[in-house]
Amino acid sequence: MDSIKEQGPFDPERFALELNAAEATLNTEIVRWLVGKEVKLLNRGDVYGRKWEKAKFEAILDNVLEREYHKQLIRQAILDGHTSVRAISARIGLELKWISYLLADMEKTSMVEFKGHEQHVPVFGAL
Repeated sequence: MDSIKEQGPFDPERFALELNAAEATLNTEIVRWLVGKEVKLLNRGDVYGRKWEKAKFEAILDNVLEREYHKQLIRQAILDGHTSVRAISARIGLELKWISYLLADMEKTSMVEFKGHEQHVPVFGAL
């Protein structure tokens, strides 16, 4: 409790990128679908009648949430003008390899697009 008091009041402007990414994550189709299916999967089962264990469902949901949040962080960073993999990494703190992997996935789903090269560095734009 003392550590929270020491941090002082929450400044939403300081965490605007993260808050926007979190909100966008909750609005993604896959997250909405999974949350909507939770009760059915746990109580009645999947299309084959197999009931899911709560821990299994929560582990899958956690993985999906983390991945979708990272994609939204990347998108928000691009919208803020960080268009190269290195610039995105410097802004959000994710590894270059993971950002590159997610950017490829984001291109397939039309979240971002490859814009070209600036000084031999690939740059991306948000759609």
